[in-house]
Amino acid sequence: MSLWRPQDKCGLFAVYGYSGPGNAALITYQGLLALQHRGQESAGMAFNNSNGQIKYIKGMGLVDHVFPRDMLYSIEANTIIGHVRYSTTGSSLAVNAQPLVARSIDQIGIALAHNGNLTNTRRLHDKLLNEGQIFHTTSDTEILLSYLFRFKRQGLVRAVQKTMAIVEGAYSAVILSKNQLVAFRDPNGFRPLVLGSLGKAFIFASETAALDMVGATFIREVEPGEIVSAGPEGLTSIKMPARAKSSLCIFEYVYFSRPDSEINGKSVYEVRKQIGSLLAISVEAELDMIIPSPDSGVTAAIGLAESLKLPLEWAIHRNPYLGRTFIEPTQSERETGVRLKFNPVEKLIKGKRVAVVDDSLVRGTTARVLADLLKKAGAAEVHLCIASPPYRYPCYYGIDIPAAGDLAAMEPAFNCLAESIGVDSITFAKLSDLYNAVGIKQDRLCSACFTGVYPDLGKIRGKVS
Repeated sequence: MSLWRPQDKCGLFAVYGYSGPGNAALITYQGLLALQHRGQESAGMAFNNSNGQIKYIKGMGLVDHVFPRDMLYSIEANTIIGHVRYSTTGSSLAVNAQPLVARSIDQIGIALAHNGNLTNTRRLHDKLLNEGQIFHTTSDTEILLSYLFRFKRQGLVRAVQKTMAIVEGAYSAVILSKNQLVAFRDPNGFRPLVLGSLGKAFIFASETAALDMVGATFIREVEPGEIVSAGPEGLTSIKMPARAKSSLCIFEYVYFSRPDSEINGKSVYEVRKQIGSLLAISVEAELDMIIPSPDSGVTAAIGLAESLKLPLEWAIHRNPYLGRTFIEPTQSERETGVRLKFNPVEKLIKGKRVAVVDDSLVRGTTARVLADLLKKAGAAEVHLCIASPPYRYPCYYGIDIPAAGDLAAMEPAFNCLAESIGVDSITFAKLSDLYNAVGIKQDRLCSACFTGVYPDLGKIRGKVS
């Protein structure tokens, strides 16, 4: 329940062959709005003009800031790729905003949008530098783009195949050329990617919620290791030889995805509610009410309250007009940001034993401030319920988790952790609760941030050595 939130690095939306009503740019804009939660630093679109030349619009800020409505109406392209970003590899700079574009001398080239994080970035970056490559960004996405552009004369699908044989790590991506759109996903399937249709157009998106937003019909998920091409010949698919088991990030269910999305046919809302229900088994405190932490703890709090047969009260008001205070550089500024952002409803809280529910505990900044606010508002006891296990390990697959020394749960004794935060107790969900709620075997999910057990461990060792 930190002011710092776990950051998933991006959302993808792409449309091929859209012919109205409206235009493809408006559809892409709507799709990116549905994915805004996945990235709030920058947004962008890339498309071909009437001469087949790659053009783009991108900038820092939220989707509705980057794309003025009159600009969208002027875009005549029927095939567009879009992206929202929050940086993992690469700084929060305008030059890193996606899609990234590589052009030939005739200005006809390719554009790429990527969600994830490569694990062999350093080695490939140094190799490309030694071969004379000039880098224009600090993003690992440019490494993907460099190889794709190098191989594109062999055909876009073949370029993706050859690139996938070189890069390692997490990547769901869409790539645009003059008359083709190709979507592909790493063999582990760390990050989600779905396929839908809208009339005769094809849609690719990070989540089903984006399909719903534009009125598209869900067809299926892009499978791990799959390359799907949309072009004049229709839709085609090939699968790279299996190199690994599916390892979808479990945090897509716990936090990243919208609750109205579905992953592998499972409702994200239902998963989070079920985690809250299972968490109830571990809660030992006597309570009078459950309070969700706005807005991330709401669904789990509903499940917890129902299982414990306790009232769910919206007893903490969040100011919806404040920006993302988690980027404030110092601890005192982060805490000030929390106090400006939240205010308890004193009449609901006074004299009550309350449990505050959130999806995760990172640094613990918000938890400390909320505990202080609730006790000053007269709460008799404040207990903390976290709908995930403790973070203890770094992520190399596209989640920006602080260094171990900054993680609140590195404190091994939970009673000492509770005392340091200022709550009367703290209860974490068990990892088995997450597996049971998701309904997928644990060897098909990546939970390395909780366990320290990484898919492709040898490759990770090479990264950090």
